[in-house]
Amino acid sequence: MKKIPYLKTSLAACLLAVSGASSASVWAPNDGDVNFMSFSTSSFPFPSLTDTFGIFEDTAMIGAAAPVLSFTGVGAVSFVASGANYHIGTATASGTLLGSSNFQVGMLSGGVWSAAFGNANLGSDAVMLAFADAEAFDNLHFLYAFDISPSQATDDGPAAVPLPASVWMMTSALLGLLYTGRAKTKVS
Repeated sequence: MKKIPYLKTSLAACLLAVSGASSASVWAPNDGDVNFMSFSTSSFPFPSLTDTFGIFEDTAMIGAAAPVLSFTGVGAVSFVASGANYHIGTATASGTLLGSSNFQVGMLSGGVWSAAFGNANLGSDAVMLAFADAEAFDNLHFLYAFDISPSQATDDGPAAVPLPASVWMMTSALLGLLYTGRAKTKVS
């Protein structure tokens, strides 16, 4: 039986894509402000001053909602409690998060907001968020956020689980078996 050469690669890519669904997407500030710095493949090693990012409510659907606040490239966003809400602002814009200081970050590309497809923890209070730009050939954009941590809120309601644990384990076992395969030997 001849194996399809792209089967293993495509299954591994699908598993990798699904695994990003379990990463954190709701954030909370560690103190009174969050500092951001954006890099793209075309601007590296210098910060990108043209990428537009937005701060969204923690329960918002980023593709369908308007941001509470938007900023470009490099800057700081301040968080000030105002009763149950939080007033957030930069040097040029401001907005209000309702009910908590938890938020999501999105990137504007081609007039459409999109969420980060992955993130990496860089230490106790630093995170790198990765975005893809649908319009550009060099489409990777990285937003470094400092004084930020994954939200620990318990009043936001339960988050949806992307896959049940049993299906996850079965799929990874299947991928492992497909990858190693069995070599047929001739018996003489």
